[in-house]
Amino acid sequence: MRVSTVVLALACLVTGFALAGTRVKALEDVSAARVPSDITVGTRVSMSLGPQSFSCTIERIDAGWVKCAPDEPDAFTKVERPAWYAIAHVTDVQKLRPPTR
Repeated sequence: MRVSTVVLALACLVTGFALAGTRVKALEDVSAARVPSDITVGTRVSMSLGPQSFSCTIERIDAGWVKCAPDEPDAFTKVERPAWYAIAHVTDVQKLRPPTR
């Protein structure tokens, strides 16, 4: 009787390992590598998302996303809310020179 209990326990243990499958490993976030290291918060950039290209000032970079700060409002333009863009969809980022005064 005792031998059958040990055999049953070993069979359950082997079955558990067999059903557990292989170990999984998280992938590295390679999207952060698309933004050059010299581009930080407050940098004015030109970004391309496929055929769409626009310029914005980086307000925040967080977990594969970039948030653009709202543009300077004037009396003739509609004020838009800041937008988040997925870095994985950005095809090109170029740092713009600050305006000379």
